[in-house]
Amino acid sequence: MTKKRAVPRHHRLGYRVREFLRRLWQKSVEDEVFFMAGAVAFNVLIALVPLLILGIGLTGFVLSARFGDPTDAILALVADNLPQAGEGGALVEAFRAPVSSLVERRTGFTVFGALFLVWVSTRLVATLRIALREIFDLGRQRGVLMGKLFDIQAVLIGVSLLTLNLGVTVAFEATIDYGIGLIGVDGSAFSIIERLLGHGLALGSIWTLFLIAYRYLPARRIPWRTAWVAATFSALVHEALKWGFSWYVTEIADYGSAFGNLATVAVLFFWIYYGSVVFILGGEVAQVYTMRKASRAGVMSFEAGP
Repeated sequence: MTKKRAVPRHHRLGYRVREFLRRLWQKSVEDEVFFMAGAVAFNVLIALVPLLILGIGLTGFVLSARFGDPTDAILALVADNLPQAGEGGALVEAFRAPVSSLVERRTGFTVFGALFLVWVSTRLVATLRIALREIFDLGRQRGVLMGKLFDIQAVLIGVSLLTLNLGVTVAFEATIDYGIGLIGVDGSAFSIIERLLGHGLALGSIWTLFLIAYRYLPARRIPWRTAWVAATFSALVHEALKWGFSWYVTEIADYGSAFGNLATVAVLFFWIYYGSVVFILGGEVAQVYTMRKASRAGVMSFEAGP
């Protein structure tokens, strides 16, 4: 009687990875990932200006009372989530004039104007809800009225979280500056520490934002483990894509020749689209992972659970 040869561990791991990628590709094709990403990116562009006006207006009121002109703090937050494209960070600098103008005019905001901006921004939340419903194979959905009320609530919570994030970032950086000055660290070491802390805060913020979106936007709550996997994948890939995209735009691509004075706008459009692809893929990765786990337990989908 011959003994059955044990399959090497690295062979089993390779098979699992190939099987996972095969299922991920199959589900991504079925869900039309790039089409959904295009829809999300389009609605991000529509909601971008209203969200900026709401967020900058609110943060301007909150931060100006304690830190004076909040323009630099807001631009620092923008810089942490955008690729450093062009000479001197042209993509980030393109926001300086609009941000300064909005901060100066924040006292001119009216209640009706704010409500209109919130209403326009709900298109983005609705698109994200629909995309996540398809990704996680959820049959349940909210009605028209309840869906719109949820979208309004989500926009208000999102703007509040943005303000809180900016306030915490500014306060944390002020505390670090004071602590490092008290210790007496030299300028070069301080610059390295400040950059590392800035990247860490940006990564933590985007991870939290992804986690909340994956967990709470669908009509049916997905498991925390699934939301955690999706948020972790999306946050890490988003950070890697930010650095890779910055290098590509700066060193290889020549958007200036193709788009002229609109090069910065073109870079922003591409970045929003690629970011939308990352968000959709994060959900797909988490869903394939969850389906693989569930198949072993005999559960086919979230709807089959309790």
